[in-house]
Amino acid sequence: MKKALDISKHQNTFAPAKARAAGISTVILRAAYGASRDARFERFAADCKAAGLAIGAYIFLTHHYYNKNGGSVQAARDILRQQMSALLETLAGRGVTSWVALDQELEAGQTMSLTPAENTDLLNEAARWLRDAGYAPCVYCSASWAKSRLVVEQLDCPLWLAYYYADPADPDFDGCAAIENVDTAWGKYTCSLGRKLCGWQFGRIGYGAKYGVGSANVDRDWIYFQPGEEEEGKPVFTSDTLKIGPVSAGDRSAIRTLAESLCVPAADAGDCIIVGPMNGSQRAAVSNKALELGLGCEDYAAPEEGGGQEAKVLAALERIEAEQQRQAGRMDAVLEKLNAAGGALAG
Repeated sequence: MKKALDISKHQNTFAPAKARAAGISTVILRAAYGASRDARFERFAADCKAAGLAIGAYIFLTHHYYNKNGGSVQAARDILRQQMSALLETLAGRGVTSWVALDQELEAGQTMSLTPAENTDLLNEAARWLRDAGYAPCVYCSASWAKSRLVVEQLDCPLWLAYYYADPADPDFDGCAAIENVDTAWGKYTCSLGRKLCGWQFGRIGYGAKYGVGSANVDRDWIYFQPGEEEEGKPVFTSDTLKIGPVSAGDRSAIRTLAESLCVPAADAGDCIIVGPMNGSQRAAVSNKALELGLGCEDYAAPEEGGGQEAKVLAALERIEAEQQRQAGRMDAVLEKLNAAGGALAG
């Protein structure tokens, strides 16, 4: 785990060398509010780079506000595209190598206009734009937001969650309980996300002077893994169809339920189940579920019609079975003749 801060223009000043001396390795800077650049981003990014700190960034999104999109998903998509375009211009050449977070929350007086499925789909689009530009996306939100306003299993990037389990007496890093030991409903939910969780913002009150920021308070975060590290030991799938198994009855039901929620086909294949074809985000959701259940999961290609090793083996087995049936029929006929002959002799 790595110690991180996330800061914005609200900290006013920042001394990265002091933060580094206090054990910080990563700073996640606010790059934008909507389509507007954070006034301190460029200066803070340059100072962090000079101090040898890993740099991440986040954008405070507003496309999901009802007063912005009027309840229209297409209007929300158009606003999101404008905000992401501005973000990419802001990030260019600033040395960002850690996470670029899509920050979702509601300011006072604002209301959410999107369903969890609509919201997740739009965030997946934004994550794809970031990946296409060479950045590593994640979604920042509260634990309660993730559970109520996202379809987490369909989200195509990790989560960085805010959960202040000790607020207002927030601890510093050395006093922070491991998330596995936070025995609350939200603590257990956050822990249950496993490798879907790339970071945890555990504190927001106090410690500003210790870490060189110009405000009394500073957000403190554990980064569980940096971009690229999440793929270690995790298989990469390329086919639009996956073969999962062997599966138990319960596993089969769980995979089928997920496939139905994603609107993708699922077909039994002996003790396995074939899911697909599907798009990249659907495949990620299905493969993550399979790995979560400890099931085998591999790319699947249907046998070519009239060819392919599997098709040949099945055809050979069918021929053997047909021949066995013919031989059984001949034996039945011989037995009938013998029985008939025995009856005649007895008469």
